[in-house]
Amino acid sequence: MIKGTPLKDGRIMRVIIIGAGEVGRGVAAALRDEKRQVALIDPDPVAINESQSIDCLLITGNALSRDSLLRAGISDAEIVVLCTNSDEINLLGCAFAKRVYSEQVGDRATRGVITIATVRDPTMLDKNRGAGPLERWSRADHIVCASDDIVKQLAAGLLAPSIEEILPLGDNAWIAVAEVMQNSALIGKTTGEVGNWIVDIPSIYAIKSGSSGGSLVNGNEVIQEGDLLCFVARSTEGFPTITTGVGLQDPDWPSVPLVAIFGATQFGAKLAAHYLATGAEVVVIEPDLDVANELVGSPTGNSKRLDVIHGDPQDEELLRELGIDRHDIAVAALDDDNLNIAISMRAKDKGVPRTGLLLKDRALVEAVHRIGLTRPVSRRLVTVTSILKSIHMNIPGTYQVIPPFPGIISISAEVNHHHKFVGKSVKDSEVVLRSRIVMVERHDDKGSTVMLKPHTVESIEVGDRIYLFLARDDLKKVEKALEN
Repeated sequence: MIKGTPLKDGRIMRVIIIGAGEVGRGVAAALRDEKRQVALIDPDPVAINESQSIDCLLITGNALSRDSLLRAGISDAEIVVLCTNSDEINLLGCAFAKRVYSEQVGDRATRGVITIATVRDPTMLDKNRGAGPLERWSRADHIVCASDDIVKQLAAGLLAPSIEEILPLGDNAWIAVAEVMQNSALIGKTTGEVGNWIVDIPSIYAIKSGSSGGSLVNGNEVIQEGDLLCFVARSTEGFPTITTGVGLQDPDWPSVPLVAIFGATQFGAKLAAHYLATGAEVVVIEPDLDVANELVGSPTGNSKRLDVIHGDPQDEELLRELGIDRHDIAVAALDDDNLNIAISMRAKDKGVPRTGLLLKDRALVEAVHRIGLTRPVSRRLVTVTSILKSIHMNIPGTYQVIPPFPGIISISAEVNHHHKFVGKSVKDSEVVLRSRIVMVERHDDKGSTVMLKPHTVESIEVGDRIYLFLARDDLKKVEKALEN
């Protein structure tokens, strides 16, 4: 029998996930690691069979089946997550889940259950061209559309391709995981003295040596070749200092980058808009004529620094005509994982210094990481993280898993006058929270937001947003300490 955490009224805390694809399974596995009780529903027996390794209740059924929701224990549910392959079913399923919940517990307002819908198509959120704001009519408490986060993470990663993992922390702060090379000047130094020894290098908050799962640092760990170090940077400007410190080197960032994007998909179009906004020259190669024309007719297509070409991304003659070898960045953003890998690696072979790609399959991301030739981002992994952020909205803020450090997560929370650590030093606050404070966001006298390193903060104040690293096993205790 699967154990769960009891609620205050004696019920068992239960999360129902509808959709047992890679996203649904990823969310279920993360929640089981948090000791939550999970039910996973999917109409496909194959998907249910692939979920057998997750210690949760598995039900062959669908989002709009009253019987499936009853078998999943809807009356005890705290959260229902809709992450099927259909945006429309996800939205409709939120209203249906609330209706069935209301029938079972007599709660017409359905305040006792939270619904979360994933949406793949970002145009649905548009107030003019789409149906937004979706929360007003869909009965979904939270809408998760990770497309902007996916593009932001990939673009940041391409700024420093030699860094193994670059993940958003909050605002413009970043988590960066890098391996210590043989020529690193950090070797032999302790994790605590690095910040004092190298000017402007971001602080180290976690270390992984050998086959260990990694742990939060106490400042006394001696850095060795091959260690994985987890840095926290206030902005992307800290990346070059990290690469130099660990003994890596990235090509200089050009004043006007030449960017080639393969695929005018929603992600390709967003990447094009991102790089155009930074002043880059962008070319998009799209094999589907209708999709290419759609980008040309969009607001992004009006830019004089954008060329959209209808052609085969694997056509060698086309690549020669484009002068792909003269480009600074090449990104594969098509809907075919294998094709994206092939295109990205070909661009790398032709001398493009920064290559990236978007993948659906998380296992392929790990394989590409091992090859080490390009910057992959898993669309599904970013979506899983976005869903987990919504699930933990009782503490509104960020939520970030750190794949190289599976036992550590990052969250953030705004400080209010109810919190017991208000007015305390950072060190004393860390004792109360059982966490490491890695960054403090504060409004200055002019009302601007500034990101402060913990050692520069005299005491935690009301209105601060604190960013924390903590052991995954301590998440519930930390959340309790952060609740209003």
